[in-house]
Amino acid sequence: MDSRRIEGLWDCGYCDQKGILARYDRCRTCGSARSAQTIFYLPKDIEKAVLSDEERAKTSNAPDWLCDYCGSLNSADSMACSGCGSARERATKDYATLHSGTEINAPRG
Repeated sequence: MDSRRIEGLWDCGYCDQKGILARYDRCRTCGSARSAQTIFYLPKDIEKAVLSDEERAKTSNAPDWLCDYCGSLNSADSMACSGCGSARERATKDYATLHSGTEINAPRG
């Protein structure tokens, strides 16, 4: 089994910045937070997107989760909402349930 982990990308819905690394929950250009509607996608050059062992150790296979109270999308590693502090165990939705049936691997032009 291949143990490589590839970092996805997302686009800012506010300023239209393209190809923001998935590790960032805010746009590196305008500072806007990614939303629950954010669609992640794989880069065109997969080999360049493979994480190092050190980077891979800082990531999770679990999906990000959505705060039921304030609607913030939070990292899978976060035990409390970054927007309001609500406990993760109160969350009922995550990225996978929000986007079930959505094509999330389609490269963007």
